[in-house]
Amino acid sequence: MSEFRVASRYAKSVFDLSVELKNVDKIYKDMLLLEQVCKDNRDLVTLLKNPIIRFDYKLRSLHRIFEMHVEELTLKFFGLICRKNRADILPEISRVFVSLFLDHKGIVRADVSSAVNLSSEIKKEFENIITNATGKKVDLKTNVDESLLGGYVLRIGDNQIDDSLKNKLNSLRRKLKSRS
Repeated sequence: MSEFRVASRYAKSVFDLSVELKNVDKIYKDMLLLEQVCKDNRDLVTLLKNPIIRFDYKLRSLHRIFEMHVEELTLKFFGLICRKNRADILPEISRVFVSLFLDHKGIVRADVSSAVNLSSEIKKEFENIITNATGKKVDLKTNVDESLLGGYVLRIGDNQIDDSLKNKLNSLRRKLKSRS
């Protein structure tokens, strides 16, 4: 079974339990923290993915890192995952959980990359366009990528709109080369 399918099943289980216990907002914050820690700390991800390291060492490490920052349910979930020798998929579980939470709350994540910082008016315009297209509230993240030269790249889930000057120049270059 694929890593994503297994992670999805575990994420759905802990999501459903947290909804039932009316604790979903707190567990969401815990999963965001796990996602960020895994993103910032490749050593932790390497530890979790290493099949030679015993599950109890992985669990102790997770407890030391997170015990003062997460809910008891999250720590128990870490214990279950480690005992089942599935600690390697914890980063994927956190991503799936966050996605389930946002869907549950009627929120869509969108990322906009641009060559310069976007003004608050332009951010608001992006949010309005995305809200009208999806019918959901928007969690918009922006970042600056000077290599785009101008324009923007908008990502909503699996969809991407690349309206950057860099993309247009590359497209023009390919057309010119194909005519030669």
